Amino acid sequence: MDKQLPVFNWSLRKAQNTEPDSFIRARIRIVYTILLFALAKALVIIGFGAAQVQGQLMARAVGALVIYSVLLKLLLYRPSLVKKIAHFMIVLGVVLVCTNVFVFTSKVNLLTIQFVFMVAVSSFYILGNRLGILYSVAAILPVVLSTFVKGNGDFNTGPSNELGSPGYEVMVVLNFISIIVAHYLFFSAFNANIREKEKLNAQLQTAIADANALAVSKSNFLSTMSHELRTPLNSVIGVAELLIDDKPEERQLEYLKVLQFSALDLLSLINNVLDFNKLDSDKSALETLPVPLAELMRNLCSGLRLKATAKDLGLVLDIDPHLQAISVISDPTRLSQVIYNLVGNAIKFTEKGSVTLQLSLAKRTENEATVLFSVADTGIGIHPGKHEAIFELFSQAEAHTTREYGGTGLGLAIVKQILALFDSRIQLESSVGSGSRFFFTVDFPVVRNELAVPVVAPGIGISHLKILVAEDNEINRLVISKQMGRLNLQPVIVENGRDAYEALIAGQFDVVFMDLHMPVLDGRKTLQQIRALPDPAKANVHVVAFTASVSEQQQPVYSGFDDFLYKPLNLEELKSKLERIATSRSIPV
Repeated sequence: MDKQLPVFNWSLRKAQNTEPDSFIRARIRIVYTILLFALAKALVIIGFGAAQVQGQLMARAVGALVIYSVLLKLLLYRPSLVKKIAHFMIVLGVVLVCTNVFVFTSKVNLLTIQFVFMVAVSSFYILGNRLGILYSVAAILPVVLSTFVKGNGDFNTGPSNELGSPGYEVMVVLNFISIIVAHYLFFSAFNANIREKEKLNAQLQTAIADANALAVSKSNFLSTMSHELRTPLNSVIGVAELLIDDKPEERQLEYLKVLQFSALDLLSLINNVLDFNKLDSDKSALETLPVPLAELMRNLCSGLRLKATAKDLGLVLDIDPHLQAISVISDPTRLSQVIYNLVGNAIKFTEKGSVTLQLSLAKRTENEATVLFSVADTGIGIHPGKHEAIFELFSQAEAHTTREYGGTGLGLAIVKQILALFDSRIQLESSVGSGSRFFFTVDFPVVRNELAVPVVAPGIGISHLKILVAEDNEINRLVISKQMGRLNLQPVIVENGRDAYEALIAGQFDVVFMDLHMPVLDGRKTLQQIRALPDPAKANVHVVAFTASVSEQQQPVYSGFDDFLYKPLNLEELKSKLERIATSRSIPV
């Protein structure tokens, strides 16, 4: 909207202040300056025309004086009309060139050439390239026609027939000055614009540096929070699991299941926030590990079945028989995360009925298997108009959904981002009241030599394993000691890396669980010292990174660790990990 100025405004500064853009302000200055020079030239012609008794010349000058005065007033009153005013001025300039060449002087003189230059300069600087070319050609064409068609090729620098000396010379000087001033004004604006852009670029670089520093700070903060939050959760979930396994009274069992359920929900929320931070920072990369798909899905559903049972829902796992014996190369953590979020969401938004996780072999070649994953529920459903929105960050289908069902709106956004790492995309079939079906396909490289995947024999013994645990948190030491006791294991537990190193030198161990964050000597430095031991058996001991910091997912494996295990520990997960270690390393009983 135009900024209103008083009708009788004569201030150029006020007119310029209505426009924030430096180039538009420069156009206003250029048009204003050209109009002032035009008025000055009209007054000169009127004065010398009266002295030389040139009535026709005076009449043209008076008409020009009136027109230019009106244009100047209009510019100062409505500066937003600067382009329209410029059009009118430039058309008048073209008309002036034509009448000079073909009517009044009938030849090309210095004043005519100056007018051609002023038309070209004004049109390019004020109206831009296209109109600049158009008006420049229109101004040059009469000169070309006069030169080549009429044969008036002699260029005349002397006074014209109408305006004699010294008026002619004054007009020439004024024209030159107006051309120079127009150039000066434009390039002053051009240089000011460059300086402004350089200043903005410097501010942008500072802002980017500050944003990067803030992002690093945020990432470090969340990594620290990951460790600090998950460490006590490890104790809560571990102790709840141990107490439930002790077969308590019915009333106590109910309380413990509520405690365990709430702790697991809190853990899921923490994981989602941390994963959002990691995915948002482009720090995620997929692992390439052999994964028995059917077994992974069964393990996932056994953990999720607790949530479904708490709501009296059925959780159905339907795996294509052709996938039962297939192992693929994938990232089990990321794949588990996708399924956990989708099935967890389905359970959350379903009040009665069931949730079904289905895996189908869509395509199979010698080296690759295309698997269709589908999660269907009988829940509240999603309006078709909301299908895209629910995959955006912090977004849910309806405003009341957050109040009624809770959640951060991160789960599906994380699913979308993780599937992008798999070169896949999530799809949805749903309508309000008829449930939902989320599905996607992933192309997995197939493990052709099935022996590459450690196969755990049913009932394999692990009680013979000699285990060393380095953990600085007292409660976590108690929990892992009790958990391993349930597996008939008697681990040696130490408080820091230095004690772990000394214990390994003094004794024989099959497996070392190494916390990454410990006082005195942390997990990575301890590992470096272990790998440097002269005894090959001790130097190559199986070391498992034991951490509560999810953001370090990729680092332990590529830093010399043989494997990694996240807190909080699940008893079944711990048992499965130890069975695989015993199988893969052929540790004798």
